[in-house]
Amino acid sequence: MALTNGATTNGIASEDHVASFWLRYEQLKLQDVMKNVLLEDVITGYENLVLKHNEYVKEHEDEDETLNAFHQREQSLLLNFNTLQTILNRDPFVLVLIDGDGMIFNTGLMRDGESGGRQAAVLLHDVAQEWAAKNVIETPRDVKVVVRLYANLSGLADVCTKAGLISNPNQLAEFARGFTRGKTLFDFVDVGAGKDRADGKIAETFKLYLYDYHCRQILFGCSHDNGYARLLEQFTDTEPMRRVTLLEGTPFEKELAVLPFPTVKFPGLFRDSKISLPGTIDLLTGQPPRPRIDSRGLSATSGVFTPRTSSPFSPGGGIAQLDGQNLISQRLPHLRTNSIASSGNSSESEGVNSWATIAKTSSSLPYRDLPQASPSVGPPKEILRNLKGQRVDETLEYDREEVVRLKRLKMCNQHYIGNGCCHYNAGKADKCPHSHDVKLSQHQRYMLRVVARETPCKKGFECDDTKCIYGHRCPFPLATEGSSRGSGMCLNGENCRFSREMHGVDTKVVKRTLVTGAF
Repeated sequence: MALTNGATTNGIASEDHVASFWLRYEQLKLQDVMKNVLLEDVITGYENLVLKHNEYVKEHEDEDETLNAFHQREQSLLLNFNTLQTILNRDPFVLVLIDGDGMIFNTGLMRDGESGGRQAAVLLHDVAQEWAAKNVIETPRDVKVVVRLYANLSGLADVCTKAGLISNPNQLAEFARGFTRGKTLFDFVDVGAGKDRADGKIAETFKLYLYDYHCRQILFGCSHDNGYARLLEQFTDTEPMRRVTLLEGTPFEKELAVLPFPTVKFPGLFRDSKISLPGTIDLLTGQPPRPRIDSRGLSATSGVFTPRTSSPFSPGGGIAQLDGQNLISQRLPHLRTNSIASSGNSSESEGVNSWATIAKTSSSLPYRDLPQASPSVGPPKEILRNLKGQRVDETLEYDREEVVRLKRLKMCNQHYIGNGCCHYNAGKADKCPHSHDVKLSQHQRYMLRVVARETPCKKGFECDDTKCIYGHRCPFPLATEGSSRGSGMCLNGENCRFSREMHGVDTKVVKRTLVTGAF
């Protein structure tokens, strides 16, 4: 009897039947491997997801902490910014910086002494405040006005008295006192006698406030002096230029007029012409005055003594007609009247034809140039030395504006006042960077010696050349303000071309050495 499905025959198992079991077993075994692999893949993937999840959670927590830290920092910075902005916007002010030796106040105000000084302070404060509110960005209408006016008070009072602007020097002292007391932030500073004392203080004050954020604008009253062009030229290509406005009194000098700074004028508050003393050299400008007028046979009403109708102090003056100056024109009429009355009534106390009356009433007449005496240009015949044996340059009297003008021409010093330019003498004038074709008078050659003195001599104190045109000591005044103060250096500081030992040289001559022979 036959068996199926691998059954045994006569008790003997079939081989095919056994093989099928092995085959089924291998299949089941393969399925287990595939199942295990699948489970391992799933578990591995899940493990990776858990790790990434944990990383994301950690990063999120870190980001939250960072965001919170940034938020707190932002709040702190915003608070600091608002605090700083409040500090910076607190007490904004406009600085009015005036060289009082040339920016002279209305004569009527000065004659009123202390009360005139107080009124001048109030007028200047109000008109500067009104101007700033209209012309300076982000400036409130109640912006503070700070005034620093520097002048040689005694010298200025003497000049004004001699010119007949005031009756005695005490009037100007009282005016200065009233000006300082008129407003708490106003100072009329007496710098005393001495060349460039006011200039140095004004220059350092200008630099100090130029970058001060609280100082929204500097009104710089210096129209009479070309020397300030050197200071202002340093800032013509920079942002601070927009924070400076030039205040006009007398018409701007040539070098100042070409500078790109905006300008403003407060007519009637300051004189618009320089002071000139009859028969003498103007002590403020160094310019020759008009000749003295012979008053013999002339009455007080003569045309030569009658003030010009365009005078800012005359009833028909041009104060009110100028834009933005209604404030001054409204407050000064009585001063203009007083000025005329004092001139017309002066005969009661001084006499109609007294010299004081003539000086007062003729001060507005146009000037007529007088020929200037030309100093000697020749070199010294001997060498001057001090106690230490150092060479002392002889003193040169000069006109500052003429010296500045000559410096701009950049002429060859050796050609005009020295031993002759070697390039020019050799027919190679193009090799010398300086000019040789300008015609100079004897007086201008003398002034050129002042220019040459600003170049240090290479031989220094030991130079024995009587024809040497260069400087043997620094000609500039010592610094009394700023970082160079007390260092013995001049206003130029470390940029000065003269060595440190050539500053502060003793100029007292104790020995004269006669030098002969060629050099």
